[in-house]
Amino acid sequence: MFSRPKSASPFSPILSVLLLFIVSSQVWTQTTEPSPDKTIEQKPSPMNGLPPEKTPTGPSQSELREKFKNQIGGFGFGSSEKYYSLQVARMLDSQWAIGINGYTNNYVNRFDNDTAYSYFLPPHDFYGRLRNHQEKYWGGALFVQRFIADSPFFVSLWLGREHYQKNQTALYWESAGNTYRFEKDSYSSGPRNYAGFGVGFRFQTTSGFFLGWEGVWSWYAPYHNSFSTSDLYYSDRTASIGDLLYRKYAYQNSERLPGSSFGLNLFVGWAF
Repeated sequence: MFSRPKSASPFSPILSVLLLFIVSSQVWTQTTEPSPDKTIEQKPSPMNGLPPEKTPTGPSQSELREKFKNQIGGFGFGSSEKYYSLQVARMLDSQWAIGINGYTNNYVNRFDNDTAYSYFLPPHDFYGRLRNHQEKYWGGALFVQRFIADSPFFVSLWLGREHYQKNQTALYWESAGNTYRFEKDSYSSGPRNYAGFGVGFRFQTTSGFFLGWEGVWSWYAPYHNSFSTSDLYYSDRTASIGDLLYRKYAYQNSERLPGSSFGLNLFVGWAF
């Protein structure tokens, strides 16, 4: 009996093609893909490497202060007001400094003119004052400075003594009666002993040059004052002893006697 052979499955050729494609692709991948250990440079892990080097910085302010222990500085300017100061200090370590300071301040005011008009008290009239006056301070102090950590800022304590003097010539006039009064006055005080507290800033450079400022609040101990009036003239009469004593009393009561003061100290200098 003749028997018909069974027909093959229709999926056999497709499976063969797929199998051939997979095998070929694996072979191609193995032959064309580069080896990772030969072509790719493996970078070291940051956990295993050394930290990056830090950019070197200059010495700190405390290191510079300890290096340049001796300081000489001051400041000065002049016009109608002339101010001069000289300061010498020594660093005990990077935080503490001691020193001495001397200063003088001279102020001149020429042709200071004040005018007023009386509305309420008769006679209703113009009154005026024309004067030249000069003020002068001079003194010195011992100070201690304490710098704040590594910063250029510091606080300070002062113990000092100063003198004060003021001279003026004044012409007082009245327009209604066309009269005037001329006098010379002087006021001096001192020595004024004082204690002060300061807050300041001093920047030290690597070359030795430094600059800064300091504000000082000072409180005076009781001090002696002296007032005088001389060369008293009236346009309408002759001055008497009573007039002279009265003008001295009036001048004394017109002056403000300070119990405290504030000063700003500027300085530049050289340390070594």
